[in-house]
Amino acid sequence: MRGRAFGAWVLAWALLCAGPAFAAETKMPPGLTGGWGGMRGFLYELGVGIQVRYVTELAFNARGGKGHALRQAGQFNVGLGLDLEKLAGLTGGTFQFTFTHRNGNNLNADMELGNLQLVQEVYGRGNVGRLTQLWWDQLFWGERVHLKLGRMTVGEDSADFPCDFQNLSFCGAQPGNIVGNYWFNWPVSQWATRLRVDLAKVAYVQLAAYEMNPRNLEEAFFLGRFNGATGVMLPLELGWNPKFHGDRLEGLYKVGAWYDTSNAPDVLLAGVEREGRYGIYFVARQQLTHVAGAENKAQGLNVFVRLTRTDLETSTQDGQYTLGLGYTGVFGRADDDVGFALGATHSNGRYVTAQRRKQAEGSDTPIPRTESLGELYYSLHATPWLVLRPNLQYIRPGGDEDARNILVLGLKGALTL
Repeated sequence: MRGRAFGAWVLAWALLCAGPAFAAETKMPPGLTGGWGGMRGFLYELGVGIQVRYVTELAFNARGGKGHALRQAGQFNVGLGLDLEKLAGLTGGTFQFTFTHRNGNNLNADMELGNLQLVQEVYGRGNVGRLTQLWWDQLFWGERVHLKLGRMTVGEDSADFPCDFQNLSFCGAQPGNIVGNYWFNWPVSQWATRLRVDLAKVAYVQLAAYEMNPRNLEEAFFLGRFNGATGVMLPLELGWNPKFHGDRLEGLYKVGAWYDTSNAPDVLLAGVEREGRYGIYFVARQQLTHVAGAENKAQGLNVFVRLTRTDLETSTQDGQYTLGLGYTGVFGRADDDVGFALGATHSNGRYVTAQRRKQAEGSDTPIPRTESLGELYYSLHATPWLVLRPNLQYIRPGGDEDARNILVLGLKGALTL
């Protein structure tokens, strides 16, 4: 049981997404550099997983902005995963260390696109190296209780979602996309703990606590900041993981809410401090069809829906809503997939009012609005260690009501070393 879980966990880390995902795999994931003369496989059998990958995202604005430009942003990850049962006899224990270095340029800013959500989701939080994960996860009581301690990102456990798409609207934990000033997704970590209890084979309840400290955003490599905290964020999540049609159609449904004890300024009333920040979210993913006898159980049609709402007092954006379809196994290729999604990010009306007041007083501040968009991608699994994902994004930008609609041609790639 633990060996299979460790294998799934290592493979999930190596997939093309900014945070963790679930996978059903029992062997060491392949990489470009191979088995290092047998050393990599030897270490894996001992319980040591070495994880190295690079993700790159190219974006060209064919329409919108102040001109046309091609920009690249990337992320290099190095990780070490330890199965503590194999190494030290600690049943149900795992340890993870991950270093992340981001690089590149932001097409949004360089071409003044005027949008709210990044067209290169991998960009952000500075072109620096960061300690992204340093945690211990322990199972108790027949593997029904999961306790996790250390430095971690909020989005790897709460409202987590894979990054198949290149636009940030469809990537990662959704709350972090609209209240990223305090909900820190990958690659920013904070001191935290997460307790998850499996209520049944297909359901769980989860409570986490994260240190709220703006110093975690400082663009430098550090173990942790031991002063400067403003409060604690407490996300509560209920999850349901059903399997229909003889366990062939798997789903994952989550509903959650969070409360941050930090004070924050009111987005409309100057000089007013609000006590606490909060929101709710819903995530649903469901496989709708399957291919009989397929080697990849994910082959078929799947759908997702995500909804997030935040408080109106402290949030400049108070809602994000996305839905999408995907099909795995296109053109006779078991692992290739195609995806299409639509989304909207809603600007808080109170914040819009504040911006209009500033403009009336002579400021040239832009007036935000609701941003809507669509993205289409094709994912080519060229080799077991290389994924190429061309995409097309069409956006009605929400950061500036005067901005033109945007057409972006993108290419996302992931290389596992």
